[in-house]
Amino acid sequence: MPFTAHDLRYHADQTYPALYAHLSRHAQRSLDVLKYDPIELDMVIGHVVEQLLRIGLLGGEDRTPLTVLDGLSNAQFYAFLNRSVRNKAIDRLRKRRLQMMYATDVEGTEGAEAEDDLLNEATEAVGGGVPFPTPEETALALASQQELRNLLKHCIKELGPAPRQLHAIIQELEEYDATELLRGLLEELPSKALFNSSEAIANASQHKDHAHKKLRHCLQQHSTNLTVIVALRLTEYGVYSTHSQEFLVDIQTLAQDDLSEDDVRLGLDKLVDEGLLEWREDEDTVIRITSAQMKQLSRFYREE
Repeated sequence: MPFTAHDLRYHADQTYPALYAHLSRHAQRSLDVLKYDPIELDMVIGHVVEQLLRIGLLGGEDRTPLTVLDGLSNAQFYAFLNRSVRNKAIDRLRKRRLQMMYATDVEGTEGAEAEDDLLNEATEAVGGGVPFPTPEETALALASQQELRNLLKHCIKELGPAPRQLHAIIQELEEYDATELLRGLLEELPSKALFNSSEAIANASQHKDHAHKKLRHCLQQHSTNLTVIVALRLTEYGVYSTHSQEFLVDIQTLAQDDLSEDDVRLGLDKLVDEGLLEWREDEDTVIRITSAQMKQLSRFYREE
């Protein structure tokens, strides 16, 4: 049963079962290998419920002041709940991973790299630690901003020639309750572009990964944010050097069309501030990018 922040504030008794079912469903998805552990599941759900109680939203009625959450759209409120579940689940996965490492006395970088591989695609720090949100998070977070929402719809519709990738994104929007965006998409997409949802999709995770990459690239291409433009050009013009095992690109190569060299330097400085590059203008006009940094740059996105 759908519910809103208003429902939780004024009709907590009737709404709580729907809230619990929603949190449970998303907690199981986010907990990965721990999804069948009832203790871990309760910890994640309990964390979000405690948040809502602490700020006075859950059952607060008129006894507690209105919060920022009370003013969110339904899609944005669901986004908050889903991110809260996800962040707590990631925290539990990290702690379980560390417990396993200590228990088996694993040392060195190999274990750390394995942890990064497991969690890198899912982590979103409160301060924006991961530079580019996943498409479903972008869809929900920008739901109230018509121009950016239309841009995202455009990028999703660009997946039309790859119906399995398009279907993977539509399924993801359904899972994250992005009903407004999803409804608009389905109204605008021709029926022939939609994959038959009753058919099983082979290699579904691969189709989703490919779709995410295309969405990120499309959003970057349409951005007018200087830092995003420079990040995109770094990924497009960087040339891999087998000698240094880095991607190399000079400032003059980046300064094309509508960007001056001063613009490029400003964008590079911003990316250094973001922790995505290690570059000093007074030392070198050639930017050196590691493979890990190149991956982060390909995911980088900021609003205007």
